[in-house]
Amino acid sequence: MSCRPLPIGLLAALAALLVAVVPGAAGAPHEVLTPVVGNGIASPEPVLAGNGRRELAYELQLINRSESTVTVRSLEALAGGKVVEKLAGPSLEAVMQPYGQSTHSVKLKPGQGAYVVMDVSLARDAKVPARLTHRIALTMQPRQAAVATAYELAPVKVTRREAVVIAPPLRGPGWVVANGCCSAFTSHRGTVLPVNGAPHVAERFAIDFVQIDPLGRLFEGPLDQLSSYPYFGDEVLSATAGKVVGVVDDIPNTPAGALPPAITAERAGGNHVIVAFGGGHYAFYAHLEPGSVRVKVGQRVAVGQVLGLLGNSGNSSAPHLHFHVMDSPHALASNGMPYRFSSFSVEGELTNLEGVEAGEVAKIARKGVGARRDELPLNDQVIAFPGG
Repeated sequence: MSCRPLPIGLLAALAALLVAVVPGAAGAPHEVLTPVVGNGIASPEPVLAGNGRRELAYELQLINRSESTVTVRSLEALAGGKVVEKLAGPSLEAVMQPYGQSTHSVKLKPGQGAYVVMDVSLARDAKVPARLTHRIALTMQPRQAAVATAYELAPVKVTRREAVVIAPPLRGPGWVVANGCCSAFTSHRGTVLPVNGAPHVAERFAIDFVQIDPLGRLFEGPLDQLSSYPYFGDEVLSATAGKVVGVVDDIPNTPAGALPPAITAERAGGNHVIVAFGGGHYAFYAHLEPGSVRVKVGQRVAVGQVLGLLGNSGNSSAPHLHFHVMDSPHALASNGMPYRFSSFSVEGELTNLEGVEAGEVAKIARKGVGARRDELPLNDQVIAFPGG
């Protein structure tokens, strides 16, 4: 007795069948073969953001288990059967990156995986769903009979606790939220790192803080001179009370204007301080000036205490403070957790960050201007912290 091979080439045995449960004609579930499987990298956790909305920022991992090239036509996030985010065409390609390549694409070669940056944006007073699932639509080349091309996958549980509220880590006006959350594929938001054998998104809610002066300039003088940046050497403050669990203070500053040619994972954050502040939360302050760190491992710190000075050490091309909150004391082998600053004011939205980094005067749109409390500032917002 012989059986005809099943139509997905990589499924060589019945035990390896990939199935999706979908409603049958009479409402009973049945099984269908599905070429792409998916999962969430971490449970999304809502955060009240500087646009007055609640953002659910997370990532999906997709793997093409077939022998055909797959093109993902659309990807929807569903809550209670209702579509709460839809990505298709250019909007999907902008946030989808296959593993093993540096460019964005909605195509997956046989056996290739990718990750997709997701952001479900909810009204401030909307009920946060307990669970999200996702619906994918795709095409295959060559086509395969008896294989589903539209189905649900990747259910994820939502962590519904409120994001922690912390104090500002800097003082004064003109701070640009560079590479921030939530919907844009930035160098933080779009980085899924394979660390210690597992995918991690430590920088999911990370911010690179740079400061523009009252004339809208990032620097005055030669681009490659650290002294050209007026905020270089500013005091970096502890945003929480807690215990210092990590310190590095001996990595030289990187010359401004270019990233270092090669750097290890351990030295990427340059000189830094890690503070544990309860509930599995760890605050990470990176790229500090060498020799400026004023705390030691095991020391208790208070809110507003000076930890060190803003520098340009490690994987950095210009002075800035890299700040994020994570779920472990390891800067890369962790997952980023949302947080909210207790007080800041939005001065506008920067529309020419790359130009400003090259020496242009800042162009700031009067968008979302006003005082904010207990919110996370968003990518490209220009904000003022109290003091300074």
